[in-house]
Amino acid sequence: MKLFVSTSRWWPVLLVALVACQKQVGNPNNGNPNPVGAIRLTYSDSIFFLRSTAAANLINPTTRPTAPGYFIAIPKGLSIDSATGRINLAASETGIRYKVYYVPTGSNRATDSVRLVVSGVDYEDRIYSIEATPLVADTAFPIYNANPSLRPPCSEDDDDDDDGCMFDETDLNADGNDDIAGVIQDKLLVNKGLGTIDLEASFNAGLFGSQSPANGTERTLTMYYRLNDASLRALNKIDIRVIYYERRSDIPLSLQNELNRRRTSRVLGREVITPGVTGTAQRQVELRTLVSLIRSERAREKRPPMIILTKSL
Repeated sequence: MKLFVSTSRWWPVLLVALVACQKQVGNPNNGNPNPVGAIRLTYSDSIFFLRSTAAANLINPTTRPTAPGYFIAIPKGLSIDSATGRINLAASETGIRYKVYYVPTGSNRATDSVRLVVSGVDYEDRIYSIEATPLVADTAFPIYNANPSLRPPCSEDDDDDDDGCMFDETDLNADGNDDIAGVIQDKLLVNKGLGTIDLEASFNAGLFGSQSPANGTERTLTMYYRLNDASLRALNKIDIRVIYYERRSDIPLSLQNELNRRRTSRVLGREVITPGVTGTAQRQVELRTLVSLIRSERAREKRPPMIILTKSL
């Protein structure tokens, strides 16, 4: 009788242990999509440089999750094979930080992701008021490798050096002859060695064809360039969109919203973060990387950079 009573005292403990054991068996990862020892999605580096040969521009994942699935990347602009994860740098927009997700077949959420940068330059999406600001504020500075605090590894006199940086490259096949006119001929005045753009001088030179262009007049120009970095001066390019309005108040609300979205939309941690969503709703977003969220971010254009010129505030 004493033995029976003593044993019964342990039944609650044994029952809890049994339930815990069954929970572990039924869900060995406890909801963690990346348990210890699982194969992660990885590439050989976090920054990839454009090269002159086609084969060198094809980048495959180093490792990938074992479950059948597909790849998707944000923002729009990365040329990636959805089945293999192979990235074609030559067909991708350069100078952008991307996030590549791996989604298991039949799932509505990504289980792994990795960030990477395709090296190159970008320009900030912003408004410049050319008659109301100091001269330095009328200059668009190139952003290097998707880091606003970095400038390209170039110097003022690089345009006279065949081994340095060259912005507004016109000799595309490096045979010593000009193949295109270049953006400077189109009145977008770029410093050939540094990549800076003098916007007030460009406007005064006739970028929009007139000193009094109509509101909403715009141009999209393609600038070719070479950088003195690990790309070994491979030919790179970027489209630049320039739009004119007389005053800031003339800029349509839709364009202002697009500008603000470009400034605030970002990827944080391992999840897609929606600007303006906070509290419980934000926590729900953080708890699951839904494919629908990824696709909505991917559909948004990051290029070309949007430079808006106004004459006054």
